[in-house]
Amino acid sequence: MSRSATQTIVLLILLGALLTLSGCSRIRIVYGSADFLLANYAEAYLGLDSRQLEDWEPRLKTALAEHRAQELPQLAGFFDRTLKASRDGFDASSTDCLATAFKRLYRDHARLAVGLVSPLLAGLDAEQVEALGRRFKTEYEDDRIKPGTDPGHERRKRARRYTKSIEEWTGPLSANQRELVAGIAGRMPDTGAAVLVYRTKKRQELIALLRAGAGEAHLRAFLMDWLVEYRDLPPDLERAGKEIEARLAELLTSLGASLDAAQRDRLQSRLKGLRDDTLDLQKKPHIMPLSC
Repeated sequence: MSRSATQTIVLLILLGALLTLSGCSRIRIVYGSADFLLANYAEAYLGLDSRQLEDWEPRLKTALAEHRAQELPQLAGFFDRTLKASRDGFDASSTDCLATAFKRLYRDHARLAVGLVSPLLAGLDAEQVEALGRRFKTEYEDDRIKPGTDPGHERRKRARRYTKSIEEWTGPLSANQRELVAGIAGRMPDTGAAVLVYRTKKRQELIALLRAGAGEAHLRAFLMDWLVEYRDLPPDLERAGKEIEARLAELLTSLGASLDAAQRDRLQSRLKGLRDDTLDLQKKPHIMPLSC
């Protein structure tokens, strides 16, 4: 999880949106207008002009076609396996399988996104590069933990964030379930400051490459090392990431066992809807079973 917090604009695309949609039918709306949404996001974030967008659109269409052919069957398999795990109670074996599959899906989507954003970054002019650098600095100020912040306040924020995300899938949690979430979230290592330092370092390296006129291939290799392969992830973040993954598995298993009938029905209805939507969006619908 600490790794995914290092994302920048590269992760424009699809998996996060697919996994956090609050209504199953929205996946079709989002996917059907993905080219428009992503083009507008890229235009706003990078300050692209019409020529840059026009040059990029064929790459975007190719990437979305690749996603439809390769990733949607895997997403259907992920949702199908998660639905089965929900019915079986999220035991340790199912949880490990889903965690492994999610990381694989994340990396597949990160790789696809790197291929999309590399030509955009390579085509930025000097003014656009400096504007991006200023944007990164603003985001740093917004995200950094201010001196004197109570660590307990950050833990409570994390628990509320997890609770809100879970309730989008299950409906309201009981008081005991909220305490369960808060207790496990409170035992997760605090990676906020370390993640911000690492992300800032990598963003500074990216801006330096852009100022030096790095080409698309060079930028793609840099982004792959950073966001897909994690080649220079600091050891403390590597350790913290594994600990967070363990606590998340504990949360999924413990909370899964505590769901009442209404919560389980809501969760399974959402999972079934997402699985069916990812099937309907395919030209030749099929589910790719998880390998674990």
